[in-house]
Amino acid sequence: MIDTAARLALDEDHHVHSTWSDDAVSTLAENVQAARDRGLRRMLLAEHVRRGSGWVPDFAAAVQALPSVPGLSLLTGVEVKILDQSGRLDLPENIGPVTFILIADHQFPGRDGPVRPGVMRAALAAGQVSHAEVIAGLTGATAAALRRASAQPAWRSNLVHLFSVLPKMGLDEAAVGHEALDKLARTAADTGARLEVNEKWGCPSARTIRAFTAAGVPLVAGTDSHHCRLIGRYAVVPDLAAQAAPGPGS
Repeated sequence: MIDTAARLALDEDHHVHSTWSDDAVSTLAENVQAARDRGLRRMLLAEHVRRGSGWVPDFAAAVQALPSVPGLSLLTGVEVKILDQSGRLDLPENIGPVTFILIADHQFPGRDGPVRPGVMRAALAAGQVSHAEVIAGLTGATAAALRRASAQPAWRSNLVHLFSVLPKMGLDEAAVGHEALDKLARTAADTGARLEVNEKWGCPSARTIRAFTAAGVPLVAGTDSHHCRLIGRYAVVPDLAAQAAPGPGS
């Protein structure tokens, strides 16, 4: 069995937002200073984008222009939601030299586009859609998004706060069946994706982490910080990693 905790580097933060995102409050320079103060060796600066976000090349240039910090590597990414069942991503055509694509389930990826979690919760309560159909739709769309991203050789994909949309729809991560979970994990492995263990949302579960590590998917830690004071500060992530670690005799 794989030692999950040993594979998760806590001197890295692979999910950090700045004022380039409209819901974050710290600048790029403040984030770098915080990472330096924490003694981090790697930080992924990533911003929320949509199709119309034409500023992404300027963001990437701003990251490249930051003064270097000895011992700290800076990576550049964008966080995008899955739009529909075909795995389309809410991504602008030109993202410049950005390498990392953070694939997120901000909303439910429906057949014709994203559906707000509250709408899906109501549909589930009314019996208009079943739990099984929602789970199949979400995992299928996520797998399709991974395959789409992997078609671009210059991109590297991180699955971020995986399944965080489920409780917003009134569902639990335990509702994801073993077969669906294993299939998604294999797709992540086949497409070279990495699985983020997210501090802010406390997901995915230890069960999901075990399935992905068993499939050979690398793990990264991310705070999903929107304020520099949170960068590199982990409390939930180590607990999830410990829970996912093999027990005695495994």
